[in-house]
Amino acid sequence: MGRNLIVFDLEWNIGYQPKTFRYHDTELTLRGEIIQIGAVRISESGEVLDTFEITLRPRIFRKLQRHIAKVTGMSQGDLDAGVPIAEGLARFVKWAGPDAEFAEWGLDDVPVLKQNLFLCGLDESWPTRWYDLQRIFLQAYPRKEGEGMTLESVVDRLGIEKQDPFHNALDDALYTVKVCRKLPLAEGLAAYPDEEAQLIEALLTDPDADYRDVQTWFGLMEHDAYKTDPALCRVTCPECGAALTLGDIWLKRGNTGYYTEGVCPQHGSWFVRFKLSRRDGLHWNFARCTEAISPDTYERWKRQEAAQRERMRRKAEKARAEALEDQ
Repeated sequence: MGRNLIVFDLEWNIGYQPKTFRYHDTELTLRGEIIQIGAVRISESGEVLDTFEITLRPRIFRKLQRHIAKVTGMSQGDLDAGVPIAEGLARFVKWAGPDAEFAEWGLDDVPVLKQNLFLCGLDESWPTRWYDLQRIFLQAYPRKEGEGMTLESVVDRLGIEKQDPFHNALDDALYTVKVCRKLPLAEGLAAYPDEEAQLIEALLTDPDADYRDVQTWFGLMEHDAYKTDPALCRVTCPECGAALTLGDIWLKRGNTGYYTEGVCPQHGSWFVRFKLSRRDGLHWNFARCTEAISPDTYERWKRQEAAQRERMRRKAEKARAEALEDQ
C-alpha cells in the first residue's frame, strides 16, 4: 500500500491583539485560529483520490479580522455559520487518517494545525511527517533573481491556468496539486531529509569550515535551552575532551542561529554554534557543533563581541536612567 499523502492548505484568523496559551508550563503565542481547511488526497503521480473542505467557527478569535476578510473573501457570516472548530478538526483528523503524511506549500500550516489541535483537546503529535513542497520545487526549478515563491507566482511561472481564486483553502490545495504534477514528486518525497538532517543542514552552512562534534536535541520547550540546559551547553574540546569555558556573549547568525566562543585550557578557542528550529509550532529542536577558529574569523568575532557589549552597556544605562526618572 502506498503512502497516505495529503496536500492541504489552511486559512486562519488572527486577533487585533496577540493571544498566548500555556503548553506544558510554557507560554506560547497562538499563530492563528483555523477558519478553513482544504485538503486533497493524492497518489505520488499527483492523481486526485479524494478531497476535504470545511469552514470552521473559531472560539478565540471570533471576529473576522479585516485583513483576513480582504485576503480570503470570507465574511463574518461565513465564520458564524461554520462548524465549531473542535468538531471540524476532529472530522479532518478522521478523514485524513492516523498515517497521513502532509504536503504543503511552505512551512506555515502544520504549526498552526498542531497548535489548534492542542487547544481543542486533540492529539497535537499528529501528523508526524510533513513535507515542504517548495523545497522539492526549488530542486527542479532553481529560483532566479526576482522570482517570487508565492503559490500564485509559481502557478503563473509554470503556465497553469487560473480558473479559481487564491486564498480559498481547497482551491489553493488543488492549485498546489497541479504544481505537484509538474514535479518529480515521488523522487522528491523519497529523497526528502528527515528532521535531523534538515537541522544539521541548516547548521553547517559553510563548506570551507572545520566543523566538529555535531549533535542534535529534539522536543525541548525553552528557546534559551542552548544557554541554560546543561545537556546542551556543556561542551567539550574536540581535541582533548576537556570542558570548554563558554563566553557570556552570544551573537546571532540568521533568524535562529547563535554562537559564542568556547575556550579549552590546552587547545585555545573554538566557536560553539547552535541552530534552532520550531517546525511544529510547539517545541524547539537544536543542532550544535564546534568549529575551528581561523585568525580572520576570530578577529571578526572580537569586533562583533565588542559591539554587542557596547549595545548592552548603553541599554543598561538607558534602563537605569529611566528608573531614576520614575522615582
